[in-house]
Amino acid sequence: MKMKINRVHISDIIDARRMDPIFFRYGTMQFGRYFRLEAISTCIVDIQSGVGAGKKDQADKNNGIIQIRPTNIDRNGMLIFDKNIYVPFDAAMPSLQKDDVLFNNTNSQELVGKTAIYKGDIPYKFSNHITRIRVNKEKIIPEFLWLILNMYQQREIFYAICTNWNNQSGVGTELLKSIKIPLPEMGIQQKLVDIYTAAQNAKLQKDKEAKELLESIDDYLLEALSINPSQEVSSASVFTKKISEMIGNRLDVSFYKDRFDMISGIYPNKRLFSIVDIDPTIRFTGLADDTPISFIPMECIDETFGEVKEQRETTIAKTKGYTKFEENDLLWAKITPCMQNGKSAIARNLTNGVGCGSTEYYVIRPKTDDLIIDYVYLVLRHHAVLKAAQNSFGGSAGQQRVSSQYVKSIVIPHPPIDVQKSIIATVIQKKERAKQLQSEGSKVLEEAKATIEKMILG
Repeated sequence: MKMKINRVHISDIIDARRMDPIFFRYGTMQFGRYFRLEAISTCIVDIQSGVGAGKKDQADKNNGIIQIRPTNIDRNGMLIFDKNIYVPFDAAMPSLQKDDVLFNNTNSQELVGKTAIYKGDIPYKFSNHITRIRVNKEKIIPEFLWLILNMYQQREIFYAICTNWNNQSGVGTELLKSIKIPLPEMGIQQKLVDIYTAAQNAKLQKDKEAKELLESIDDYLLEALSINPSQEVSSASVFTKKISEMIGNRLDVSFYKDRFDMISGIYPNKRLFSIVDIDPTIRFTGLADDTPISFIPMECIDETFGEVKEQRETTIAKTKGYTKFEENDLLWAKITPCMQNGKSAIARNLTNGVGCGSTEYYVIRPKTDDLIIDYVYLVLRHHAVLKAAQNSFGGSAGQQRVSSQYVKSIVIPHPPIDVQKSIIATVIQKKERAKQLQSEGSKVLEEAKATIEKMILG
């Protein structure tokens, strides 16, 4: 029996004439066991990195064109366009065309090598952190190169061979060109691409269903609370302002056009300050300085589901300068873009029942037993509430926040507790189904990846 090193035969090492451990640690050679290996340079017609664009080189959405950046490529190699940067149409930058493969050449070590494929017709630009590859279509299918590069990325091959500096990592053009990839005949390439594409489409469909389910929560909330929207802003329902509420205050239209309140037709409507404490005093009395507690910075809150996705640990002695909170307190982001992105969650399962985190949280807690924090959370996370709060932002650009006075003045319905419980239960059911759909989609994709790897590696 042949001796193996990480599934690589000794004979393969000899044949490859390459003995450096880091190469074989990541199993690069095993990709050539059943198909010939060829350098990327042999199957492309063009390769070029983009041009960086500082703030002075950027344009707004109406006067520019999208510049693809690393944030536009997700971990599955899909292009996403929810956080775009625009540059002038006539910017002296290379452009994209259909079937260009986009390699993320600079990123954190674990993310370098993310790869997407561009299937559009608009000549988008791309940054210096993206390398554009145009393939020889007589030799390799663009989607196959995209598939292999993503496989290499997920197997940490780029993690192993990249250059590291100043908290960034990179794979330069010459190194990328020299990397060898398996190159089966075109029919097999297409079969592998078809397997992956079918799985990816299935995942996208599951993700779409999950997204629609999550978006339906806002409409359900309006219906359950008997709220009749009078107009729409950014596809979200928004609500009326009573003329009596303006008496003794500002009467100018420009002030009130962006002020909306959730007004129920059947339940009492109350100002938030009258039913919750906002930023209650928390002292952590009785706990020693070395007592471990939860630490929840802003990045630990999942904006899709509005949940704490990770808790870190600190001690009472290290809480100075942070926002303090207790079990079941609502953490509601006050700063842009976290607030409008839905960075809010209920703090639960805290170490020793207490925690601390970002100074950009408002801590919200019900004053009475007839108000459930989960219900308050749902109302304050409604798109219309977030949109109206965004319109109230104050402060300098990039550091704009919702004032505590505005938050206190928000009006929400206060239904009986059994109604609150029913609403909470329905929303939990919708969220759990959305999570299930996302999980099912991810499983289909992972199974396809495993199938493809088995076909390539044997």
